Amino acid sequence: MSNHVGGYILNHVLRTLDEESLFEYLGRERTQNITLNFLRLSREYDCNPGEVLEGIGQRTGVCYLCERAADDFVGDLCKECHEEGLRAQRVRNSY
Repeated sequence: MSNHVGGYILNHVLRTLDEESLFEYLGRERTQNITLNFLRLSREYDCNPGEVLEGIGQRTGVCYLCERAADDFVGDLCKECHEEGLRAQRVRNSY
């Protein structure tokens, strides 16, 4: 069972950091590193990475699905995960 409250709290912290322009101050790489550290911590407490990064993943530069740093996004998914999802959907639809 997932720790929803913990995921929502971490999401709120990330959004607050963004609202306070901390990501601009830190730069992309440091923001990604901090976010990846949050995700590692969230796994220890059974949080859902999708909840942690919902609506903020692209701003942090971290994909919630593969949990990797990325530069190209479609929504909160990195381009690679988005394209893989489209391929999987086409395969499912072909049956």
